[in-house]
Amino acid sequence: MSFARRLGKSFRREAAFLARNPWDLALLTWLPLVLCGLIAWQLSAGVVRDLPVALVDAERSALSRDIAIRIEGAPGLRLASTVTDMGEAEALARAGAVEAIVLVPPEATRRAFAGQGQITLYVNAAHSAASSTIQRDMAAIIAAANAREAVEQIAAVSPPGSVRPAPVKVTSVIAFNAPASQEQQLVSLLHPALLHILFMLAVVSAFGRELRDATVAAWQPDRAALAGKAALYVLAFMAWGAMMTAYLAGFRGWAMAGGPLLLMAGYFAMFAAYAGVSLLLLGLTRCMSQSLSLTGLYAGASFAFAGAIFPVDQASGFARVWAEVLPFTHFARLLAMDWITGAPAAAAAAPLMPLGLIAVVTAVPGMWLYLRAAERPQDWGRR
Repeated sequence: MSFARRLGKSFRREAAFLARNPWDLALLTWLPLVLCGLIAWQLSAGVVRDLPVALVDAERSALSRDIAIRIEGAPGLRLASTVTDMGEAEALARAGAVEAIVLVPPEATRRAFAGQGQITLYVNAAHSAASSTIQRDMAAIIAAANAREAVEQIAAVSPPGSVRPAPVKVTSVIAFNAPASQEQQLVSLLHPALLHILFMLAVVSAFGRELRDATVAAWQPDRAALAGKAALYVLAFMAWGAMMTAYLAGFRGWAMAGGPLLLMAGYFAMFAAYAGVSLLLLGLTRCMSQSLSLTGLYAGASFAFAGAIFPVDQASGFARVWAEVLPFTHFARLLAMDWITGAPAAAAAAPLMPLGLIAVVTAVPGMWLYLRAAERPQDWGRR
């Protein structure tokens, strides 16, 4: 029988199994839809808004009232409470009622006239996205308050010409992800993060159950049969990747700076790499349950080590090496360069090389070990 016929026969055999087993089929159908749908719904607002802030107004002045009004007008902030005691504000922060505390100390206005005014901002650094939004908005608020004080107060009591604007100021412009959208940044990453975990679980289950249930003898796998079984899962999750991309780029309107073909090539290379890793785990353990546990360790933490949200450049040597052996790390780089930054095609396609290398380095020994276990009845039936 030719390679193509063996591949097709294995593909149809796997499809028939899934048609009879709804829980296995769920990994390819409604479960990705539900999980990706929840992520899309939770982050559909796009940007962070109405973060609660407590104002400690120890001065009760025009300056503190101006800051309170500007906090209410900032799109990312909401003045949740105005108190006069720092202890009360700390209690609110510890209870999770506010994300930050703005302290206007006594005599803040008088010190501002002397050039020593200080407004203190306390942020909850445990919530990095919220704290960065609060710091950005508060910097704009204080800059606006400074301009008002310079015009209305300091200039009124200073000699003519002595109050001048600062000689240099910083204008911060977001080059990519222009609206600072969490939807564009996070959903575009979280969808493939969920899909690659589900894909690896599905592939490990598909190949592992053949050994566990001793059906591998009837299957009689070879390289073509292995490719046919894996192809069904690659195609199914490629379809999910395309649908999630169409949702963000088409339905939600987040235009791609690059092109969809390169992104889909990245999806294919990532799934091929994870299929190789799945075979290698099964070939080494010859046990479906152990391989599923290792899948959780290997794929479950991929998002944290990908460097897309939490930088790994200054992490330990182990963290940097571990990030490089995770296919999702390279896919995240490709996605960022192709979708967000619109890098030149040669640069954006560079992550395809390590993805292909991981696929080859894992699939070749993985196939050999798996086919060897398929010929050894003593390796069958392990739970």
